[in-house]
Amino acid sequence: MGRNRHRDGDKNRLPPFVPLLVETLDSPAWQALSHKSKILYIALKRRYSSKLHNNGRLFLSQRKAAAELGSHHNQIARWYRELQHFGFIVMHAPGFLGVEGIGQAPRWRLTELGHMGDPPTRDYLRWNGEEFVDQKKSRAANPARTVREKRRGCVQESSPINGNSVLEKLHKDLGQDNAGKAAQI
Repeated sequence: MGRNRHRDGDKNRLPPFVPLLVETLDSPAWQALSHKSKILYIALKRRYSSKLHNNGRLFLSQRKAAAELGSHHNQIARWYRELQHFGFIVMHAPGFLGVEGIGQAPRWRLTELGHMGDPPTRDYLRWNGEEFVDQKKSRAANPARTVREKRRGCVQESSPINGNSVLEKLHKDLGQDNAGKAAQI
């Protein structure tokens, strides 16, 4: 009987979703964000659990975000910097290489949500209107390095002799020899 009552209670439950506050969506900082950085924010917020209270411990590696969003990892890094600039996220712990050689992604805190009993800081509401200019240059955008050609020795292989190349001179000499043989026959 208790089992049926639990099922009846699930009828009115919503499926899992990612809530976004209207105050956040209406903020000038949100309006200034690029589209993909908004999607990255939603992907990061998706990992928040109100039961676990894991704000400040949220993580989404660049590699996993690149696969999830269908973008290059350099773009993901740029969008993380953009979200930080506008005040939507704060890095709580930087990424590092673990003891066993496995990389650990940075841990993020969403300013829209409270952390450790403190109220939300909502840093994006204090955005000063400064445009985001990415200072970090992507190595993928740079052209490949050119390899210097090795210099040859001072002797040229087909240097002209009297205006003719070595091959032309040889051809003329052979032509005269063949003409002399034809005259003898």
